[in-house]
Amino acid sequence: MATTVQAPVGPVTEAERRKEKLHSLTGLRFIAAFLVVLCHVGINLLPNVAKDQVFLIHVFYGFGSVGVSFFFILSGFVLTWVARESDTVPQFWRRRFFKIYPNHLVTLLAAVLLAVTFAQALSTRDTLATLFLVHAWIPDQQLLFNLWNNTPTWSLSCELLFYLAFPMVLNLLRRVRPERLWRGFWFTFAAIVAVPFVALLLPAGGTHRGTGLPWLHMWFMTFFPPVRMLEFVLGMFTALIVINGRWVKRWPLPVALSVAAVGAVAAGGATPPIAGFVMVSALPLVFLVGAAANRDINGTGSSLGSRPMIFLGEISFALYLVHWLVVVYGWIGRHSPTWGANPADAPTTWGTVLTYAGLTIVTSLVLAWALYTFVERPIMRRWSRPASKRDTLEARTADTG
Repeated sequence: MATTVQAPVGPVTEAERRKEKLHSLTGLRFIAAFLVVLCHVGINLLPNVAKDQVFLIHVFYGFGSVGVSFFFILSGFVLTWVARESDTVPQFWRRRFFKIYPNHLVTLLAAVLLAVTFAQALSTRDTLATLFLVHAWIPDQQLLFNLWNNTPTWSLSCELLFYLAFPMVLNLLRRVRPERLWRGFWFTFAAIVAVPFVALLLPAGGTHRGTGLPWLHMWFMTFFPPVRMLEFVLGMFTALIVINGRWVKRWPLPVALSVAAVGAVAAGGATPPIAGFVMVSALPLVFLVGAAANRDINGTGSSLGSRPMIFLGEISFALYLVHWLVVVYGWIGRHSPTWGANPADAPTTWGTVLTYAGLTIVTSLVLAWALYTFVERPIMRRWSRPASKRDTLEARTADTG
C-alpha cells in the first residue's frame, strides 16, 4: 500500500475551504524570480557606469540571494497549503519531477549547445553533476560558478532535497498542536540565525571569489541543501499557522511589502557577507507571504493576484531558468571583458546599459513564455498525474509549487 502525504489536521477554516485561490502568491513568485534577474543584470552592468556606487552594486547582489530565499519559503508554504489527504508520496514526487526536470533538461541542453557553439569549456563532471542536480552538495567553486553552464540551477539541487523530504516532514509537523506552531516557527528561524555562526566552525577551504571570505563558510551558508531547507520548513510552518487561523491578522499587506523591500535592500547593502543574507531577509519575506495569503483568504485580494501578475507568476520558473543564458550569451556577455570581450566594447554610458538591460529582460520573458507554453504546461497536464486522476483543477493546483 502506498504511503500517503497527509494533509494538515486542524479546524476547518476559511483558509482550508479556499486553498485554491491564493492568487497573490502566484504573483509573488514572479517578484522572487525577477529579483534574481535584476541581480544578474545589475551586477554585470552597473560596474561599467557606476563603479564607485558600491552600496548600489551590493544591493543588486543581495537581490539574487533574497529572490532564491523567497522561492524556498514560497515552495514550503504552497506545497503545505495544497497537500491533500488523498495524495500519496509517489504521486507527489511524480508531480514534482515533471514540474522541475523537463524545463531543467531543456535549458541544460541549450546551455551545452551554446557552450559548444561558442567554444566555451564544459567538463563532463560538471555537466553530469548539474544534470542530476547534485552540484549544490559539492563544495567546488569551478562547478558552482561555471559561468557557461546554467549556473542558477544550483537552487534546484536544494529543491530536490526539499521535495524528497517533504512528505515525511509534513507528517511530522502536522503532529504539532496548533497552539505550539509558533514555537516551531521561531525555533526554525533561530536555526537560520545560527547558520553563520556554525559556518565559522568550518575550515576556510580557499577564498570565495565574490567576497574574499572563506569559501567553505560561504558554501555552507549559501549552497548546502540541508541548511537552505530551513527556509523551506519556515514556509511550511507559516502555512500551517495560517491554515489553523493563528496568523497575525493585523499585518496589512502594504506594510508587509514595505518591510520586505527594506529587508531586500538591507540584505545586500547593509549586511556583512560573513553573516549571510537569509538571517536578514527571511522574516520579512515570511510575513509578506502570510499577509498576502490572508488578503486572499478574506476575499479582498490584491494587485499581486491580478491577471498580469498571475501570468508572470506562471512563467516565473521558466524565467528563472532561461535568463542566465540570455545574460551570458546575449548583449551583456558579448560585451563583457569578464567573459572575453574586448574591453573597448564594454558599455560605458547609461543609455547603453539600460538598453542592454531592457533587451535582456524582454528576451528572457519571451523565452520564458515559450518554455512554459510549449514544455512546462503541456508536460504537467499530460504526465504529472496518472490518467485516472488527471483533471484540469488538480493539474492547475499542482502547478503552483
